[in-house]
Amino acid sequence: MFAYAPAGLGHLRVTDALYRGLPPEASPILLGSQDTTITAMHRMMSVHTITRAFFEWVEQGSAEEFTTPLYRWYLRSHADLLYRQINTIIDQRLNIPDELLLIATHFGLAHQAAAIKEKIIENRKIKVSIVVQVTDDSPHHIWYIPGADIIFVPSERTKDRLEAYGRRSKLPPVNFEVNPYPLSPNLNTDLTDSRMDHRKSQLDPHKDTTIHFAIPISGAAVGMDFITHLIDFLHLKSSRFQFHVVSKNAPFTFRFLYNMNSRPQVEMHMSPHEKEVINLYEKLYEDTTISLEVTKPSEQAFKALITPKKRGGSIMFFSNPVGRQEYDNLHFLRRNNLVPQKAVQKELWNRAECDHILESEERNKLLKEATSWRALNLPKGSIESAQFIWWCLREKILQSMLSCRVMSDSAHQTQSELQSDGVEQFWMKTAEFLQNNT
Repeated sequence: MFAYAPAGLGHLRVTDALYRGLPPEASPILLGSQDTTITAMHRMMSVHTITRAFFEWVEQGSAEEFTTPLYRWYLRSHADLLYRQINTIIDQRLNIPDELLLIATHFGLAHQAAAIKEKIIENRKIKVSIVVQVTDDSPHHIWYIPGADIIFVPSERTKDRLEAYGRRSKLPPVNFEVNPYPLSPNLNTDLTDSRMDHRKSQLDPHKDTTIHFAIPISGAAVGMDFITHLIDFLHLKSSRFQFHVVSKNAPFTFRFLYNMNSRPQVEMHMSPHEKEVINLYEKLYEDTTISLEVTKPSEQAFKALITPKKRGGSIMFFSNPVGRQEYDNLHFLRRNNLVPQKAVQKELWNRAECDHILESEERNKLLKEATSWRALNLPKGSIESAQFIWWCLREKILQSMLSCRVMSDSAHQTQSELQSDGVEQFWMKTAEFLQNNT
């Protein structure tokens, strides 16, 4: 049973990736939270400046130490609805299961499931295991789930900090496992030689090949004005850009989607259903060789683990981060050299703003350095961002980034954090746990 909360597309995207890693004969159940307050809070803290600042303050330092126990208590004391949902699902099956494996990709449902775990075991006489996947490389204290059997995290850093929090707060020990971030197997498929050549041709500044540019809109629909202006300014730079906007069709995106529909350089991929939006995104990469993408540094940041030789290996540009977890995700990429260091990134922005033409020696040095990058951060402002993207294309930085192999100096770190087969490893480790605890 997969349990997720409709708080943006990230939790569902991870759930979908894990589902696609199961064998065809598997028939899991998708259990979405019916608590609408989760969705409302997520959108409020993502879109509104004041509430976003408040929630960012709550997530830091002593404020987090104070609010986390209260939030944890609230979640675990409001688990009756989830308990009734699970019982209804069990009762509707012709064959009552002997064992329930619940995969949670949102901390709210994870806490609630852990709170009712023993009650289900006692009343239904079935074995219950709870496995949690943390959806950002961010050690938010609320991701410490007492009662969970395994909590998968993307890095040693997050594991160490959450374990330290648990010891400091005298919480029951929990088994944390470092596992590469789970990415969709569809996006991790090898490109054919012809499609790889096509991706290279798109990023050649001296050719007129159409540049296919993906723009997935986040579940909270943050930054739509920025995206609108970015598309217009890039189109003014070159008619080579063909934009593919993937978005949920909802009241809060209606105006943006209406405006996009009037632009011939934009192709729309939209649905009112979140699961279908994720399918449309993957179908876009399956049908079209995408070379560039602008996205938030949320769970999409981990697509940087996919090399450019794979279907989902487009060069990524990150918009300005919103919330602590997005800063933490960028830190993950930066310490693994998948994005430029801050000083280098700032220097790139400055050169682009001045429309600096690189000299031969500095170009060779920069292009060599770029072969380790999978993504770049955008400056503030849509005009500046459009100029930066255009400059990186013209100076062949984007073309050099296609040589990135996602390597690390540490073999152990590569094994535990930087591989792109996180879904496969997730199921192997989960199966091993279940077998050892039969």
